[in-house]
Amino acid sequence: MKHTELLEGKKQKIVEVLSSLPRKILGLHGRDNIVEFVLHELSRQECFDLSKAAYVIDNPDFDCLKGVAGFQSPEAFDLTCDIWAHPDSFSEHMKKASYNTAVRCLNRESCVKKGAQDEKIVQEIARDLGFDHPSFYAWNMKNNNHGILLYEKNDNTACDCDYLLEGLGLIGFCPIF
Repeated sequence: MKHTELLEGKKQKIVEVLSSLPRKILGLHGRDNIVEFVLHELSRQECFDLSKAAYVIDNPDFDCLKGVAGFQSPEAFDLTCDIWAHPDSFSEHMKKASYNTAVRCLNRESCVKKGAQDEKIVQEIARDLGFDHPSFYAWNMKNNNHGILLYEKNDNTACDCDYLLEGLGLIGFCPIF
């Protein structure tokens, strides 16, 4: 099989994951940790193959930068188990996952309100959360929120994260508690 065919196959799997997420998100309506489900799904090898990810939101109106969800591959939920079919087990697992807890405990004054650039915000968060070489996406969301995803990939030669921003758009529809 040619390398380009592998990339096309990878892209097809990513599109399949992304297209299934809205239905899955709606199926968990009312849960307070839907973002953890979505981040875990986006981080899986079948999707973007992330080794570490941290999702934070900065809201200058409330002068708050808050960690929302974290993923680290050694703490991933049982890969043979469908998290969407076992939401209670997954939620309990995530409560005990130390990296997710560390991200969720991140709480400080808004960096956006102070006029900090995304690169500066990412440097500070990356240092606090133990990233070695983070990549990131930052985007504006509803209610004047500014979302930031820091991540490291397992295999930097794998399919580029062209579609990652589409997945992050879906995270924007999830409630934040």
